[in-house]
Amino acid sequence: MNHTPRLIARLIMARFRSLRWRLTAFYLGLLAVLLLVGGVAQYFAAREVLFRTNAQVLTSEYAAVLTAFRKQNVNRPATALRALILSNQFSSELASRHTSAAIFDVNGGRVAQAPATLSATEDVPTLTTQQYLDAISGGPKSYYIATSGDGSTHLLVLNVIRNGTKALGLAQLSIPTDEIDQTLRADRQLAIIGSLLVLLVALLLSPLIVGRALRPLEQVSATAGALAAGDYKQRVAVPHTSDEIGKLALAFNQMAAGIDQAFELRRQSEEEMRHFVSDASHELRTPLTSIAGYIDVLGRRETVDPPTLQASLSAMQQESSRMTRLVNDLLTLTRFESGTTPQRQRLQLDTFLNQALDELSLRARGVTEFREIQSGITVDADPEALRRVVNNLAQNALKYAAGAEQRWSVFSVNGRAAIRLEDTGPGISRQDLPHVFERFYRGDTARDRSAGGSGLGLAIAKSIVEAHNGSIEAQSEPGKGATITAWLPLATKS
Repeated sequence: MNHTPRLIARLIMARFRSLRWRLTAFYLGLLAVLLLVGGVAQYFAAREVLFRTNAQVLTSEYAAVLTAFRKQNVNRPATALRALILSNQFSSELASRHTSAAIFDVNGGRVAQAPATLSATEDVPTLTTQQYLDAISGGPKSYYIATSGDGSTHLLVLNVIRNGTKALGLAQLSIPTDEIDQTLRADRQLAIIGSLLVLLVALLLSPLIVGRALRPLEQVSATAGALAAGDYKQRVAVPHTSDEIGKLALAFNQMAAGIDQAFELRRQSEEEMRHFVSDASHELRTPLTSIAGYIDVLGRRETVDPPTLQASLSAMQQESSRMTRLVNDLLTLTRFESGTTPQRQRLQLDTFLNQALDELSLRARGVTEFREIQSGITVDADPEALRRVVNNLAQNALKYAAGAEQRWSVFSVNGRAAIRLEDTGPGISRQDLPHVFERFYRGDTARDRSAGGSGLGLAIAKSIVEAHNGSIEAQSEPGKGATITAWLPLATKS
């Protein structure tokens, strides 16, 4: 069985599934229709021009012959002149090598005729009697087309013969349309050949032009495939045009950049989550391991003396309290980082900070404390959450700058209120400074967990401040102390 026709049909159908070939076919079809319509319109326009031009020539010839005939017979009486005009003599004057002539009376009857001298037949083409009567009564048309007895086609022109305003008859001049038909045939062949050449050139060039125009779409398709395969860095070359394809390429690149950014954020989030889970597991494992160790030691002994039991229970209670604090810190951090809206109220920062520092009793812990607090600065904030920020900043300074001076201040700059803590401790190293607000981060001087804490204090402070639409920053020079500033929006005027 021969499968060649079916294979060719499948190849053609596969081609026409391509947008390039569908557009090419549509363009060629539209061009063919336009060429056909234009060719037909041009043909009939040329035909009309040729017929009208020849009709005007015949009319001019009739006027010239009539004028000369009247001059030749100017001495004849009017009755005789009218008789001559309606005779074979005048029709013979009108006839020429290619032009035949005929005279018709007012009743549409032919009274004289003279065939063209080069005509092979004596038959003169005529119209119907009614057409002649209509021409005498209403005026002739610019030209008529008639067929003679031998089947040839002729162009006819009618002229009313008048005596003053009175119609005497009709003078008909006619020529064969062979030359006109030959000219129209040549014009028609030229139009067909020209149209075919235009279609051939369009067929050769259209796929290239359409392919070039659709090249950005192919790039978009290829880039979309690369994005689907996981290569989110791929981009489309944007053409230097402002057309729809250029706008599509630009929009696609923006979409690809958005996808890339979203996946990068997702990757960073997953990475942070893995670090968070790892750090949290590590922090929880230490007290759990310690408690398990004490339980194992007590379980191996048949009798435990009261001092040993009391020491073990005290150590386990310490580790349990440490684990409880860690879990509470994790819950607090999660609550604010999940977008929980703080319960805000109007706070006078001077009153608030003085009260919070009094509750901390920093002087009782051996801290030299200074306060530079401006009055009249108000914010909209959750007092318990903000108290947690102050407490965490103070505890952080106590842990890493024990015995150092602490200078607390409140001020406002450019529509923002600031709570600032400056200490005179050892400061923060340059490598640690960018990471001090990260969860579970401890600098080199704070690796020892015996000082307590979980590495969440500043991270919690940061999440609380950001939940209030604020920001927090740390500045330090090694050996020159550290400065931490929490910025909050000033309260709006009610």
